[in-house]
Amino acid sequence: MNETTNNSVTNGKAIASLILGIISILIIIFSGLGAIVGIVGLIIGIFGLQEIRNGKDGGRKVAIAGIICSIIGIILPIILIIISIFIFF
Repeated sequence: MNETTNNSVTNGKAIASLILGIISILIIIFSGLGAIVGIVGLIIGIFGLQEIRNGKDGGRKVAIAGIICSIIGIILPIILIIISIFIFF
């Protein structure tokens, strides 16, 4: 009775990308490792989005959110480094 199609299952890479993107933003507070986690999340998000486009799974919005959070997690440390350079020099 409860049939599940492939499009109703959220792509695991999309979920992992979102989680890594959020973690990358939170890690910025503690260290610069947020950029590294953000890069990994971005790569996984792009692969997940490609799988979703090929029709294997659903979760396009989750993948896009993961990519956006990962990009923020990459850009914020760079901006903070530039700001700190200008403040200290």
